[in-house]
Order: sequence, then structure tokens, then C-alpha cells
Amino acid sequence: MLSNTIMSIAAILGALAVIFGGIISIYKIARRLDDAVGTDSDGKTIAERLHKVEYQLWENGGSSLADRVNRIERSSEHTATEVSLIKDILLNMVAPVQEKPVRKTRRAGGASPAFGLSTFNTEDK
Repeated sequence: MLSNTIMSIAAILGALAVIFGGIISIYKIARRLDDAVGTDSDGKTIAERLHKVEYQLWENGGSSLADRVNRIERSSEHTATEVSLIKDILLNMVAPVQEKPVRKTRRAGGASPAFGLSTFNTEDK
């Protein structure tokens, strides 16, 4: 009878420990979620912070991220146009180099191309 009582008390204490451990784990998870979703050190919620990020994605007259990207793109296109224009001017200023026509000659001892053989002697001398 005494052993049954001890076993019952041990089972109850074990169950209470598991329940208490579960409650502590849930509290820690809730605390982390509150830290992540709640307010930051400045007291701003995640919705307020997301609104600031969203504000940067749309053009607003000069200070948003979209305005800066568009300004860089226009500058890049302008620079590419200038480089292309300078390249065309320089190519027109420089006279094209004419290559001398290459005369095909056979080496001494080579076979005639009429027989389907190479015109060059491939032996090392």
C-alpha cells in the first residue's frame, strides 16, 4: 500500500514537471514571437517598419530607392550612348588598315593539290 502511494505521488510529480516544462517552453516561444513581431527598441511595430520599406519601393520624387535606381539607369544609358558615339568617331578618324593579298605558293617537294594531297611538306627538316 505504501509503495502504491509513493508510485502515485511520483507519477503526479512527473506529470506536473512535464506540464510545467511545457508551459515554460510555450512561454519562451511566445516571448520570442513577441520580440520578433512586437515592437522594436524604438517602439515601432512590424507594420510600421514594413510601411517604411514599402515607401522606398515606389517613386516619390527623388529620395526613394526606386528613384535612385531610375536615375542610375538613365545615367548608364547616357554613358553608353556617349561611349558609342566616341567609338564611332574614332573608328571613322582612323583609316582602315588594308591587308596585303596573300599569295599561295607551294613549298618545294610538295605534292600537287590536283591529286588531293596537301600542298605543304609536313616532314620536319
